[in-house]
Amino acid sequence: MAATPVLWLWLFGTAPDLRQSLVLVSLGGALVCVVVIALQHRSSGGRRPFGEVAAALCAESADEAHGSTRELTSVPLNIPSRRGQQLRSLAWGIGISAVLVGVVALAAGAPQRPELVQRIYSAGGEFGVARAEKVSDVRQKSSSGKDPYTATVVVRLPVRAGDEPVSTTVKPTTYEPVRPGDPVKVLYSPAQPRLGAVAGDQRSLGWKLRGETMPTYMRWFFVVALMLGWFLAVNHLSAKHGFRAFSRLSERDKAIRGSYARTGGDFGTEGQKQPLKGKYLEIRTDAGWARFYTAASENGLPEAMTGQSLWLCWDAHRGARGSRISPSTTPAAMVFDTGLVVQGMMSVDQARSLNGSAVSVEKLGSAVQEDRPLRLFDPRSYWPLYIDPLAFQAYVVVIACAVLLTFDVPTGWRWAAGIVGFLAACGAAGAVVSEGRTTQRAAA
Repeated sequence: MAATPVLWLWLFGTAPDLRQSLVLVSLGGALVCVVVIALQHRSSGGRRPFGEVAAALCAESADEAHGSTRELTSVPLNIPSRRGQQLRSLAWGIGISAVLVGVVALAAGAPQRPELVQRIYSAGGEFGVARAEKVSDVRQKSSSGKDPYTATVVVRLPVRAGDEPVSTTVKPTTYEPVRPGDPVKVLYSPAQPRLGAVAGDQRSLGWKLRGETMPTYMRWFFVVALMLGWFLAVNHLSAKHGFRAFSRLSERDKAIRGSYARTGGDFGTEGQKQPLKGKYLEIRTDAGWARFYTAASENGLPEAMTGQSLWLCWDAHRGARGSRISPSTTPAAMVFDTGLVVQGMMSVDQARSLNGSAVSVEKLGSAVQEDRPLRLFDPRSYWPLYIDPLAFQAYVVVIACAVLLTFDVPTGWRWAAGIVGFLAACGAAGAVVSEGRTTQRAAA
């Protein structure tokens, strides 16, 4: 997120020197964030396995329960919110899309005006029409007959009355071959025509003259790509966490008594549409087995939680109408008797199958929780503790490539830095996303 302003500055800044300075400041802020997190990671004793972090959270919750084994006869109406999980997921999606799109945009853009355009701009450049005096080296980019022509053309620039005529050489790109006497659109300085000229009009050269990094159509291409990334981030948020904070239960919610059993896997059945795929937590209830999808599903809960009693709560209103645009998942939560709360999702079909055996949360009333504080199980919020140190190196590589791309370097080096930065950003994102899977395989 600290690097998000880079893309907007790069796409819409029109003062090259100021734009470069602001971009470098933003990248410096991102680097400071990386260094601070890396130092925190080191001061906490280095990398810990994901399972160890999760087990510690469960142990803390059990200690806070004061060893009480009394069964909760009703559901607490107020539970720890999932808002932090939602905001973290959304920020992650927005930040990653901004970095990936931003690295490509930095590689595709021009950090400075071309040297001749800069001189003409400083001398008060304008667009005008010159007359071709001599034409040579006429070529077509391909033999298909549809591609434009290029040529080396000596033109006479329009000058002010009384000034001596000035001729210069330009290389226009046209859809018809240029002949002597034809008009040629150029960018030049009426006050200093001897600086020379550049072939082109407002459409092809206007962005360079204004100091922008790329043409308008390319800028909006990257904006659309970023918006697509935002859409995917919101879609991911909706599927994994929903939009409801699910911190206060009401009459729209239902609950059923159960116990945590194990981790299961569901990767879809051929020909059968599954609203959620991947691993899930299996809960044994009086009405049968329930599948609970959460960020902790990849590793499952610590073994100490197996068999512990809980209340399974869900939003029974979401998807109740059964229309074609009805959502396929609904917010849910597991409230353990020890006070541990796991936020997640259930499929709407699963929720409907349990509705007959469940009880409205409002009818259950509010449980007394003085001796049993509630704690949210959210090991992902401690990601600086278990992230691979290689991810920090990848972040530094991305920032270094971005810094290089703010300078005027040859095209080959620009795209090399862009590709390296893009791959490093993908690797850094994957290091956090796949951390749970890595630690699970290591434990096996």
